[in-house]
Amino acid sequence: MDIDIIRARMDSIGLKSKDLAEWIGISPDKVSKSLKGIRAFKADEVDRIREVLRLNPPADGDTPARTIPVLGMVSAGRWKEAIALAGERMPLFDPGTPRNAFAVRVDGDSMDRIIEDGGTIIVDPDDRALYPKRFYIVRNGDGETTFKQYLEEPARLSPCSTNPVHKEIMVGEGSFEIVGRVIWRGSRM
Repeated sequence: MDIDIIRARMDSIGLKSKDLAEWIGISPDKVSKSLKGIRAFKADEVDRIREVLRLNPPADGDTPARTIPVLGMVSAGRWKEAIALAGERMPLFDPGTPRNAFAVRVDGDSMDRIIEDGGTIIVDPDDRALYPKRFYIVRNGDGETTFKQYLEEPARLSPCSTNPVHKEIMVGEGSFEIVGRVIWRGSRM
């Protein structure tokens, strides 16, 4: 595969080599060496690159990938200050994903029945209405955030965890605001 085509596509969607490395499952060093022509991409890596960068001809209504920002890390555990990540982006293939959506990495195990520690979730900040059994990022009055499932009767934010140390947060036990509804999850296998 032509390295110039890979570079041009990465530039057009704002994808960094370290992000490409993560998405295709190899080290950033290998991607860097391959993009410099020092190392050749292997056949299985080329297949994943074609998929991630949408370099195959569009078929049956496929649309090219766009990218969304990965804004940081959100706690899947106790309330914790969000960690910002500068400049990271991820490819997005679902054309129905809301325009203002963003991604965050999950830090902790209070939602491990839904997504593992280190996985990625996509959040729609324009969808803040609470619906039972949906998942949300919530910010408390101290600016700390957490990722939980909203349940009713009584209204509460609930962990979905195999770890019994995580407890529900009752709505009304303090001020909080909904950052957005979680609309997608994914993690490396």
